[in-house]
Amino acid sequence: MSEYASLDDLIEDVDTAEDVDLGNGRKVKVRGLTRYELLLNAKGTDDANVIERRNVACCLVEPKLTLAQVEKWQKSSPPSVIGKVTDAIRRLSGLAEGAAKSNVSGDGDDRA
Repeated sequence: MSEYASLDDLIEDVDTAEDVDLGNGRKVKVRGLTRYELLLNAKGTDDANVIERRNVACCLVEPKLTLAQVEKWQKSSPPSVIGKVTDAIRRLSGLAEGAAKSNVSGDGDDRA
C-alpha cells in the first residue's frame, strides 16, 4: 500500500539538469520546465520563437542567458544546435515524443 504524498513531497526541488553536447566541443546545462513555467511562457503569445526564447532562457542553467541573448542565439545558430537544447528541455519536462499523455484525444474529446 502506498502512502499519500505530503506538500513537501509535491514541491521539493527535483534536480533534472543535464549537460547537452552542442557538437562543437562545447556543452550547456539545461533543466526541465515546471508546469508553472510551461503555462507562463506561452501566455500572451502564439509566436513559437517567443515561446522557445522564454523556455530556453528559463531552463538554461549554464550559461545563464537573458531573453535578448537567447534571441541573438536563435538568429545566429543552425536549427540543429539550438534544437538539441530545446529537445532536451522538452524531454526533461516530460513533453517529448512518446511521453505519457492524458486520455483526451487531439480534438479534445475524452471519449476514447
